[in-house]
Amino acid sequence: MDYLVISDNHTFMVCEFSGDILQNDKPNGLYYRDTRYLSLLHMYLAGQSLDVLSHDDDTTYQANIILTNRRFEDEDGTRIPAGTLTVSRSYAVHGSLSQRLVLQNFNNFQVRTVLAMDLAADFMDMFEVRGIASGQRGELLDPHIEGNTVVLTYLGQDGVTRKLYIFFAISPSRVHTQDSGGTHVVRAEWDVDLTPQGTMDIEMIFEPVESEPVEVRRHAHEGAKVYNLILRRQRHETESWLDGSTKFFTDNVDLNNLIERSTLDIKALTGEYPTGRAIHAGIPWFAVPFGRDSIITSMQTLPLNPDLAIATLRFLAKYQGKEDDPWRDEEPGKIMHEMRFGELANRKLIPHTPYYGSVDATPLFVMLFAQVVRWTGDRALYSELLPSVMRALEWIDRWGDLDGDGFLEYKTRSELGIRNQGWKDSQDSILYPDGSLVSPPIALVEVQAYAYAAKLWLSQLVAEMGDQELANRLASEAANLKEAFNKHFWVSEASFFAQGLDDRKVPIKDITSNPGHALMCDIVDAELLPAFVHRLMQPDMLSGWGIRTRSLHDPNFNPVSYHNGSVWPHDNSLIIYGLYKNGFRDEANEVSYQILEASRYFRLNRLPELMCGFQRDEDNLRRPAEYPVSCSPQAWAAGTVFMMLRSMLGIEADGLNHTLRLSPSLPAWIESIEVSNLRVAHERVHFAVSRDGEVEVISRGDITILVE
Repeated sequence: MDYLVISDNHTFMVCEFSGDILQNDKPNGLYYRDTRYLSLLHMYLAGQSLDVLSHDDDTTYQANIILTNRRFEDEDGTRIPAGTLTVSRSYAVHGSLSQRLVLQNFNNFQVRTVLAMDLAADFMDMFEVRGIASGQRGELLDPHIEGNTVVLTYLGQDGVTRKLYIFFAISPSRVHTQDSGGTHVVRAEWDVDLTPQGTMDIEMIFEPVESEPVEVRRHAHEGAKVYNLILRRQRHETESWLDGSTKFFTDNVDLNNLIERSTLDIKALTGEYPTGRAIHAGIPWFAVPFGRDSIITSMQTLPLNPDLAIATLRFLAKYQGKEDDPWRDEEPGKIMHEMRFGELANRKLIPHTPYYGSVDATPLFVMLFAQVVRWTGDRALYSELLPSVMRALEWIDRWGDLDGDGFLEYKTRSELGIRNQGWKDSQDSILYPDGSLVSPPIALVEVQAYAYAAKLWLSQLVAEMGDQELANRLASEAANLKEAFNKHFWVSEASFFAQGLDDRKVPIKDITSNPGHALMCDIVDAELLPAFVHRLMQPDMLSGWGIRTRSLHDPNFNPVSYHNGSVWPHDNSLIIYGLYKNGFRDEANEVSYQILEASRYFRLNRLPELMCGFQRDEDNLRRPAEYPVSCSPQAWAAGTVFMMLRSMLGIEADGLNHTLRLSPSLPAWIESIEVSNLRVAHERVHFAVSRDGEVEVISRGDITILVE
């Protein structure tokens, strides 16, 4: 990832390491609610770009860049050597974006020159930025310039007026505009007069709005010098969120770095909604709620902060399918796939209002519900969301099973729908050996496992809540599904499960990572487990950086593909948890080690959405290869480490019975893990685990801790 990212709520910025937003093939811009509000932000000193000395965006809400000048002649004709002026360029985001520039002269003589900033807003919908959809554009109005304020305005075809307010703390010496390819470029210039060792501060704020709230103009009255104020507010909010979350500390520096990085990324990838602070999938392309991604991230981060899962459940319940709408692949009870908020969605040129094209989000929703109620012991939440869960079960039985064979299948009905509707949702992720596409309807292996877990886990929960009749029915349905699953998906000659069943109910016999998800769902027959896990852990699947999505011996293997040989951290985290649950602790720790090793080589120790699936080789390939286009930060990649920790510690929380079970199995590369502020029910638990299995309970409230 060769760009900087900062994010808060529904606002994020992607920029060059220089801090510039340039118009190139990168996803540069300031974005708010699925629209790019700033498409150009280019700074010049003496008519030249500056050279980058350092950059960081560690906190996810602040970026700091140090720049220096190239050689130039100043306004008096004096030759200014390169590297004698610096610009400290800082950004902070908290709803709006603030930029602070501090220029300093390290010459022993006065320097007079000009600092210029080119600014433009194309107000493009994210789908247009990505190049996958377009529509008739609205009207870009001429920039409005008054005093220290510039207003860029777009009248959308959806009837929404979008504006970017730019407030300058120091009014520019000159402001003028020019047209560039249909976009209005505003150039703001400041005359710079620096004494030896002298400094000059310039601050500005960018406020994207879809309406005219009164508070927008507060910055004009404050003179726009609010960088420190915005930074303090964001730090306070972040620290408050961290104070409410679990702290994990180990004796492994790399693991601690990954934990810290991932915790901040999870916070950055959330947005406020009436239902709470829900998880967004990833920046830049998917900074919106996603059914599958948000649910899986919520599962991963239950040990970190259960509030994320609660907000996700409430959000998805609010937008649960209500009618039969082929355009959106919507059906009653179905859980949404993706929601968009931009101009194209408002005009219904894309079906993401929301779009429902995923076959797995609905059983995953039920699984998450059962886990969250069990973990938190929240009986009020159970009563609140049980009607939505029952509608989801009805969808599984009535709409999800397209041919009545007891398995969930998918087939899009929307002309703009997704062809493949499991987590591997690329066009070519389900293939025959000759490379031809498998035609839907397709029954994916992991989706059947999710459906089984949904019914089994819910049956256990409702039994505890007193509904034995429903519990018995769900347990019976789950047992029937398990029997059919092991019969029809097991490929005995491969000692593995098929990726799915095609439209003729013929097993798709590729060796892929999909069946690994079945391990956490308890659906695999006990007698099949050893052979299955042994095959999963073979070198053609283990890359050295984690388990590949497809075996390198497969004729369709491509390490640079999206789903046909790449390595996805979240995919591995679910497999790790399943290996742990079934007693394969060494295997779980080996995969965890490979994922941790990969994190060391990525900027900020940040696990990416995916990486290429080349084999690790200490002689020729000592670091993982980055996938050309991926989200970073990405929610379920950030959630990976918390599923790894849950597995190593053997954490199973039962808030209904005020019990925490621990079954630790620390790998050789960790001597100790300390966990504090872990929420179980309404209590907070603090304990430490050593590699010899000893558990020290430091505080537990009224929670009973059982060590196995």
